[in-house]
Amino acid sequence: MAVHMIVAVRFNATGDRVEQVRWGRAVRKSEGSPSWHAETVEQDVNLVIDALHFGDEVATAFQVGNDTLLGPRIRLILYEHGIEGIDTIDHNVPGRTLMDLPRF
Repeated sequence: MAVHMIVAVRFNATGDRVEQVRWGRAVRKSEGSPSWHAETVEQDVNLVIDALHFGDEVATAFQVGNDTLLGPRIRLILYEHGIEGIDTIDHNVPGRTLMDLPRF
């Protein structure tokens, strides 16, 4: 099972769905903080959805000063007409939602 961290997002024109993510594979250091396994890339949100279906762990990551802090994990959601999307598991954490990530 791989671990991925999303560091930035691009929303659709109406701003209600994530269309693309900037993400990369991560590993946990011995003290528990995340570190990058590879460079981040910008990809369609469908690749995040596929990773979740395959059992990978996907979480948000927020830059605070010189540190990268692991944010809430990502979960699948269903929009109308059965379209899948993503959201944070605990989307009520102030300052730690997909809307709080940098945009590209």
